[in-house]
Amino acid sequence: MADTDTELKVVLQLKEGHAMVGVQEKDSDPVMERIQAADLPQALAALPAVLERAMARWDQARKNPTYQRPPEPAMPPPARTAVTAAGAGARRQEPREGQMQRLV
Repeated sequence: MADTDTELKVVLQLKEGHAMVGVQEKDSDPVMERIQAADLPQALAALPAVLERAMARWDQARKNPTYQRPPEPAMPPPARTAVTAAGAGARRQEPREGQMQRLV
């Protein structure tokens, strides 16, 4: 169990037959567990076991690993536009009314 001079935070939420129990020591990441508990006395009775598991985890690592963002995916090269036989300087014809515009 934690030392008597250890700062410890406990959070408890009861809802629909279960409890979310969170414990945190100073300079460590919190540990959250969902347990079966019909009422507050059952949830409080489970607290020492939750704290023991949290302390075992903190003995391994006080903090969770830092998130490492994956590298950005390589961007495909831009599509090249084909030059028509008329050449790049060819005059573009606007579609007449009622005609659809042709995309090249």
